[in-house]
Amino acid sequence: MRFSIATNWDLGLLDQLKGTPVESLYGQMWGDPLGGGRMALFIPKVGKEEVANFIAGARKMGLEFNYLINGTCFDNMEFTKKAYRGIVEHIEWIASTGADMVTVTLPFLVEIVKREFPHLKVAASSFARVQNVHLARIWEEMGADKIILPESIGRDFRSLRLIREAVDCELELIANHCCLFQCFLDLHHRNMVSHGSQADHPCGGFAPDYCKLACQRLKILQPVELIKSTWIRPEDVSHYEEIGIDCLKLVERFRGTESLLQIVHAYEKRNYNGNLVELLTLPQQGAFLMPNLEIIERTDLIEPEKMEEVMAVLREPFSGKVHIDNKKLNGFLDHFKKVDCLRTDCGQCGYCETVANRVISIDEGWRKEMVARFDRAMEILTTGEIAGFRGKG
Repeated sequence: MRFSIATNWDLGLLDQLKGTPVESLYGQMWGDPLGGGRMALFIPKVGKEEVANFIAGARKMGLEFNYLINGTCFDNMEFTKKAYRGIVEHIEWIASTGADMVTVTLPFLVEIVKREFPHLKVAASSFARVQNVHLARIWEEMGADKIILPESIGRDFRSLRLIREAVDCELELIANHCCLFQCFLDLHHRNMVSHGSQADHPCGGFAPDYCKLACQRLKILQPVELIKSTWIRPEDVSHYEEIGIDCLKLVERFRGTESLLQIVHAYEKRNYNGNLVELLTLPQQGAFLMPNLEIIERTDLIEPEKMEEVMAVLREPFSGKVHIDNKKLNGFLDHFKKVDCLRTDCGQCGYCETVANRVISIDEGWRKEMVARFDRAMEILTTGEIAGFRGKG
């Protein structure tokens, strides 16, 4: 199994990857004109020079680099004179850095890259939601060299196997994401982060993350959602090798180097004796870099004290309060090889609930307190308090 890991642009990370099975890194500069899968709030502040230096360092070590241009929407400006020229010029710059691949969500970008920059490989982003044979074949026919499959089918072994049999391109799965199963926030969140990372977008990177708030709230309110989330344990990598998945993608771009290496080593050894929360995309003390808070501290747009209350809830660390005993999950994945979760009523099945009761321990006092704080944070957003709206009363 090959591994692709997020970069936080720390050159020291490259040295630490020597001898590991990581073969490629991926990332995007801060203030990218096309945007991607993380808001500017959570992208390390590096520009073109730092990016080019990092990619050169990676290539020198024999590592490939995949540059992300996986925004979901360009505000319908993509075929206008200025915007189209800007898209081509930006891809020109990406190619000049020595990047090997670009990840895209929008099909028309595949055509541009394949025609104008044939030496660049193209990956279909997980944002493209290529979740069946039909879509996989279309993307391969368009020229995709890799398809990053969506988390939603990470435990759908039948679909994974059928897609593998249908296409020859590389298939990649995200291993340690903790998105909700069949997330009801998915479309909103993809568009939010795309616009929130585009340099010239009118929002200027500003976005109170309602989706993240609702997601984290549900995981605390109903801890079973932590089990339903389709992460892949280090111990279960072989299940995906057997199907023919070529690469596992390890996130997150806003983690510190030590935390990224912890994840790499766990998947490299295919073994983790500890709290699975520490490997997943859940708030953790000291694991992530400091957010670019100035982007959301906009007194011209919102009430700053309300935003601070919301952000304090989002930053509350799970680790130390929520424990998922990874070793108690041995054999956990076998169930999903026999059950079609997409067409199964979770309430009738009850498997994940049973597992959650066995492997999750949570500080109940903290949980109740956090549910109340999340409810209050949601109220601040949905009633318009954050915008200074006082309501009819």
